[in-house]
Amino acid sequence: MKTITLTIDGLKVTAAEGSTVLEAARGAGIDIPTVCAHPDLPDYGACRMCIVEIDGVRGYPTSCTTPARENMRVQTKTPELQKQRDRVMELMMSGHPNACLVCDHRVDCEKYRPRSSKAGATTRCGFCSNRDGCGVREIALRAATDRLNLPTLYSHHNLERDDPFMDRDHNLCILCGLCWRICEKIHGAPAISAVRRGRWAKIGPAFGRSYVNSGCTFCGACVDICPTGTLTDRYARWYGHSVDGPISACTLCPEGCTFRTRVNDGRLVSTRMVSNERDARLCALGRFAYPQLVNATHRLQRPMVRSEDELVPADWDEAIPAVAERLCRYVRRRFVLVANEAESRETRAVYERFVKEVMKGRIAWVPAGGGFDDLRPPRLRRDFAEGRVRAALVTGDYLDRETAEKIEYLVLADFLSPAAGEIADAVFPVSVLSEVEGTFRASDGEVRRTVPVSGPPGLARSEWSIIGDLALAMGADESFADGSVGEITAGLNGDGPARPFRGSPRDSLRELPARFRGHPLADTVPALEAMGLPATPKPPRVRPKDGFAIVEKSEVVPNFHRFKIKAPAIARHAKPGQFIILMPNESSERTPFTLVDWSAEEETITLLIEELGRTTRELADLDEGDSVAHVTGPLGLPLPIEKYGTVVLGGGCYGVGAIYPLARAMKEAGNRVIAVIEACSSYLLHMEDELRAVCDDLRLATKDGSAGTKGGVQEIFVELDRAGPKPDLFVAIGCTFMMRMVSEKTKELGVPLQVALNPIMIDGTGMCGACRVSVDGETQFACVDGPFFDGHAVDWDELFARRRAFVRLEVQAMPQEALEDVDSHGALATLKCK
Repeated sequence: MKTITLTIDGLKVTAAEGSTVLEAARGAGIDIPTVCAHPDLPDYGACRMCIVEIDGVRGYPTSCTTPARENMRVQTKTPELQKQRDRVMELMMSGHPNACLVCDHRVDCEKYRPRSSKAGATTRCGFCSNRDGCGVREIALRAATDRLNLPTLYSHHNLERDDPFMDRDHNLCILCGLCWRICEKIHGAPAISAVRRGRWAKIGPAFGRSYVNSGCTFCGACVDICPTGTLTDRYARWYGHSVDGPISACTLCPEGCTFRTRVNDGRLVSTRMVSNERDARLCALGRFAYPQLVNATHRLQRPMVRSEDELVPADWDEAIPAVAERLCRYVRRRFVLVANEAESRETRAVYERFVKEVMKGRIAWVPAGGGFDDLRPPRLRRDFAEGRVRAALVTGDYLDRETAEKIEYLVLADFLSPAAGEIADAVFPVSVLSEVEGTFRASDGEVRRTVPVSGPPGLARSEWSIIGDLALAMGADESFADGSVGEITAGLNGDGPARPFRGSPRDSLRELPARFRGHPLADTVPALEAMGLPATPKPPRVRPKDGFAIVEKSEVVPNFHRFKIKAPAIARHAKPGQFIILMPNESSERTPFTLVDWSAEEETITLLIEELGRTTRELADLDEGDSVAHVTGPLGLPLPIEKYGTVVLGGGCYGVGAIYPLARAMKEAGNRVIAVIEACSSYLLHMEDELRAVCDDLRLATKDGSAGTKGGVQEIFVELDRAGPKPDLFVAIGCTFMMRMVSEKTKELGVPLQVALNPIMIDGTGMCGACRVSVDGETQFACVDGPFFDGHAVDWDELFARRRAFVRLEVQAMPQEALEDVDSHGALATLKCK
């Protein structure tokens, strides 16, 4: 390969002829910031972060598009270049929420909150699922963030959730073009491109069509390459930063595509293409559905063996002998094993040997994506249907109840509960997909390896090991005790390729298999229904009509929704500082919300709800005229209202609404009331007019300094104390981090502080104990002893730890289905499915 020599920042650099200046610099370990450049994509030069100075060249050319030449002299870090990059970064970040980058509390905030908080729209880094992998954030933090002086022009794009698998928040988009460029490279004709103009420009399908109807195959390349979090994987986004795991193969269909696994805390959370090339593309199942199947919350976890008239849990050392003893009665007596054709070569070999050498029976194969009607050979379907099969081991949901009842002894081995599970004689939990080690012969004849990257749930085991133990318990040859997949692999003869698969799921949504091991994929991955895959019919989701009517509903600022709800009994008895527990639907979790206002005359209560998790997502989807299923309250002890003198009330996030009734009551009691509210940026401030009407003074604080004091509630509390006269009472309501910071500051001032704690809560009556907190060394319950406590006596470390206790369960509970799937004419998308 011919090389050239050039000088970059005074260093002699050798590069391949035809390289760009950027490639030459990176090859020499010289860092040049860039956003839109990518090694797998053609030169673009749109972001202009990679500008350099080159002797003899006018202006500031982009290094990603400038060819490196012999004897070229390049500068990458001059003061003028830094100035130009700062201006570019300012312009880029003025359209991207950036308050956390310039916040004085960022380091402490990320120390106490190492994981981003769940949210709807992303309004700052702390609510961004892409925070730990954000390319723009990394560049901005390396630069001087104090020079990001342009105001943030938040675009107020609606958060888009109307397509499968992806959430799209165009308020984060910097129009780098990486998403549509990678789509064009992989698929030829891109499904997405830049649409609209000016401030409202965004990336999406043409003519407002849905992704399903745009030709998108949901390979996920656009999600994986997005540097800002504009495009995110709806399932994986809140698990936290994942790292590359080993390359493995997908066995959901005979194509056997390879992918790069992504792992978080020992759990597979996503998959990605091994390279950004057309031949490496994935289908929607391999990219998005595969991790959801592995991590399904309703996986089977323990063996079950029938004792008299019911299935009871058992350990393997109990289950294996019990099943082996019964199967011995059916050796050579019309036994059939039903298995998935897409099993690993090792599992297939063990099954075939078990049937041939131990049971002396027959084996039936079900093709990938198929069900009982696809059973091969066809005569076995007739034998099952006509009751000629006496015993069976079925490794999937292939038998309906009527067929299963005709079998004398039935063993099911599956990863989810099969339809015939209730009448089976034994049920074995098995490991699947990324939990299984082995090899797989794809439809092109190539053998690919599957690599385990996460452990199976509970007592679930590999099928080859279960069958091996069964065979030994039935007196089979000791060679069934082979202890590893490698030993089984070594003994395999070359088997033929898997049965060819009609079409390619990588190219068309219409070719996606509809089932895995007989289970409808859309039952576990509900977003697939929007792509036309069938699911088991479910009762229609009916919103309550006779519950508590929503009289008014509005989004006051991004993620914050104001509700006025008909609740006569609560409105008659509510007091400042109390809360209610609400359930949007009959199956929702019970969630506490502080009362913002109430009217006995109108028989209504008012709530300010921040969208953070599943329940608040359900609430955000409701409209005026809808109803919520249950509202209980008022609960908790109200804050004592008396004449203190000067009372300072601090509110952040949802706490802004919570301090409103306190301010009104304290003012009526004769106090001088000062309200302090904080937000990340000016566009997130709310309820200013309402608070001014009930306070003597209103102070504002923003993390980016775009309104009022730069900082938070704690800075203004200290300012007020120093300015005098000393306040007589501080009250703080908001996120745990804010209240902790206020506590640390005000403790030094010697002024009493009350904080409203809102930990995990279930019943609101003190019976469950979930809301326990430690105050002054004693355990108390926020629902009945609070919510107000002495902020200087709270054990904040314990409170933070308890709030993180159920993070993974909360993430698993997040809804995955698309809200709706419509084309440009509002018609539901329809697809033929296999």
